This record gives sequence, C-alpha cells and structure tokens, in this order.
Amino acid sequence: MRDFDEWHRLGTHWHAYVEVREQGFPSTRAGRLRRTPDRVLCSPRAVAEWLYRMKRVYLPAQPVKLLGSGAGWGVLGDERHLERDLFEDELAASRGDSLYLSFGCEHDRMDLWVEAVTAQDCSELHREQE
Repeated sequence: MRDFDEWHRLGTHWHAYVEVREQGFPSTRAGRLRRTPDRVLCSPRAVAEWLYRMKRVYLPAQPVKLLGSGAGWGVLGDERHLERDLFEDELAASRGDSLYLSFGCEHDRMDLWVEAVTAQDCSELHREQE
C-alpha cells in the first residue's frame, strides 16, 4: 500500500521549470537544479494545479486515436483529459515523485519539469509561493 503522505515526511517540495526549445535535447535534472526555479510548489495539490493551469494555456487540444479494438478517438488537452490529469498528478506528487511533461506547440516544444526536492537537493528555505 502506498503512503500518500510520504512527500511530507521526506520534507519534499517541488521546483517547477518551463522550457521552450525549437530543437535539441531537453535539459537535465542536475542542470535544472542549478537554476532558480520558475515556481516553488509546497504541496501535491499545488503541483497538480500548476500543471493543470500550464496545460490549459499551452497544451493544444488535438484528436488522438485511442488504442484497442473499436476504441475510437479522444481529444488530448480537452477538459476531461485535464481533469483526469489533475487527479493523477496530485497522486504522483503525494508519493514525492517528480513530474515531467513535453509537448509540441506550433513551432517549438514546451517542457514542463516539476522536480521533487528535499533538503539534500535544496538548502533554501522557501516560503509558500502558491
């Protein structure tokens, strides 16, 4: 059975980064952690809500073929998809996990990185920023 308060006991918070790239390789965790984060998130709910807001603005809604016989089509980035992700993202963060999302935009690629960090990774004392 998973412990959904594990993040709290571990002293986890999250550093969020937004990167836009036209080509090339994504950044590395070590490289990101050397930078000042775009946001500091202090709870699993804050992680999920930040990702929800970012996806709502930047993730282009597009039809996708679903897997399986007779599965039909769905829409990536529609409200139903975002609501499901809100739940799943909060669940992942409650385990103290990092979350990564990369998607294509019109002329470039957007990477959303939410790095789970503890005192071993981050010696800063962050005030609640959400």
